[in-house]
Amino acid sequence: MIFSGLSGFPITPIKDGRADIDTLSAIVRHVDASGLDSIGVLGSTGSFAYLNQLERERVMACWSKATTPWIGGVSATSSHEALLNCQLAHKHGAKGVIANAFAYVPLRNNELTKYFLDIAEHSPLPVCVYDNPVTTGQALSYDVIARLAEHPNIQAIKMFAQQNNQAQHASLSSLNINAGYAVDAFCCDAMIGGASAWYSTLAGTVPELLVPIMNAIKTKDVTKARRLNTALAPLYQLMRTHSGYRVVHALANQRGWQCELPSPLIMPDLGDVSLDAYISSAYQMVCPNDR
Repeated sequence: MIFSGLSGFPITPIKDGRADIDTLSAIVRHVDASGLDSIGVLGSTGSFAYLNQLERERVMACWSKATTPWIGGVSATSSHEALLNCQLAHKHGAKGVIANAFAYVPLRNNELTKYFLDIAEHSPLPVCVYDNPVTTGQALSYDVIARLAEHPNIQAIKMFAQQNNQAQHASLSSLNINAGYAVDAFCCDAMIGGASAWYSTLAGTVPELLVPIMNAIKTKDVTKARRLNTALAPLYQLMRTHSGYRVVHALANQRGWQCELPSPLIMPDLGDVSLDAYISSAYQMVCPNDR
């Protein structure tokens, strides 16, 4: 099932206000070889809202070279455009699609329901509904989610994990839908608590830091998973301070994947954070006997 395990959401590098496909090709090669269960293409982290239709197709075409299953982000301000994006994702080899309620005019509950059901009814690929109220200003009520869960092509939902996610997950687990979570800082415990998927902003840029955590969860080594996750607390704090979107772009530059933030956004100062040091530390915790 495409909506399970660790799904990393990479950036779409931007140069001079346009998608930089040459740099994206390097990102594709690295992320594809990292051991993720899936890759989320053109999500919020992938700057879908800043790209035109031609750029979105060029990005999907680039990801079509990946061997890791990928999920196409199809969010749009109209059902019609979202469905065009579903067709593009299918054309370029995606295994599923994900959409949030991306709207200029705030949507009422019946309009939110119609938007997602339009996508589910006509998408050739299974659908994950993303409840992203922080970015979109649109929050899905439990009643709306329950209605959407009845559609056979809506297979999953992506929610913001809470620090203590047990009550939220118990509520969602009563529905006929696979509940997965965003907010990296809380997703380790959400997965230990039975979540179907970890939809990770950080794993799309530095999968080396998150894949070992997921591997530990899969082998039920909870102590190791939490120890590796705790080591990332300073990065999680930076993401809370600056937003995950800004932070992973700054980290991508540390990787040599030169990119800009779409203007007027400003790249954050990460201080003395060294990505190489984090990767080295994580490797030593996973393989302490290697030298």
